[in-house]
Amino acid sequence: MKWIVAAAVVVMIPACRNQADSPADRDAVIAASEQYRQAWLQGDTAMALGRVSNDIRILISGVPDIVGMESVRAMFASEMNTYKIPTLNINRQDLIVRGDHAIDIGTYEEIQVPKTGAPIHGAGRYMTIWRREGNDWRILRFMLNAPK
Repeated sequence: MKWIVAAAVVVMIPACRNQADSPADRDAVIAASEQYRQAWLQGDTAMALGRVSNDIRILISGVPDIVGMESVRAMFASEMNTYKIPTLNINRQDLIVRGDHAIDIGTYEEIQVPKTGAPIHGAGRYMTIWRREGNDWRILRFMLNAPK
């Protein structure tokens, strides 16, 4: 019996190794990321929420974790009602796609314009974990770190 289990493990290991990322999957993740960016530039909460998974968890330094669709919906609506974002640039430094998951790492710069007050310039690093859900790529985990 132990030989059968050992043989099954030997056969399965190559299937788990580096599943090469396909150009189509990379392009789809990049397109989904651009849709998410455009949603923030347009102040479109529904469009932004369409790019996140129901299992979403957002990690922002100095802020309690934002967990689940309802919490994220409230945060997105609050942010988009408070600020207009005329500039949101991302500099993708790494994109790793394996199977149904992708990791997108880079830096961002943004300008937030509050309804009253001076514009706020923000910059930092991001890491987004995407998951394929059906035919779509959605954000599963999102981490932002801004320098102090």
